[in-house]
Amino acid sequence: MKVLLLCNAGMSTSLLTNKMRQNAGPGDEVDAVPESELPENIAGVDVILLGPQIRYKLREVQAYAAARGVKVGIVDTRAYGMMDGKAALAQARALHTGQ
Repeated sequence: MKVLLLCNAGMSTSLLTNKMRQNAGPGDEVDAVPESELPENIAGVDVILLGPQIRYKLREVQAYAAARGVKVGIVDTRAYGMMDGKAALAQARALHTGQ
């Protein structure tokens, strides 16, 4: 499963990305980029998670991603605040499987 985290500048989510990578399984890939770089980074992505600070972009990102079969969600605020990579990865897996 390939997960892409989006935020304003890609810096705050990079911390969470590292925590998610520590909990990732074989075949999992987790990256973070600024929201403005989504078009260049969506290839092969299964799930997009938005940082809570850009939740206002949800509909726009969903519309763009839906045309490509990519699921979109907002990182749980608690998981984001605590930099809980395990919880964020579980959230991405649930989005990916539709559970």
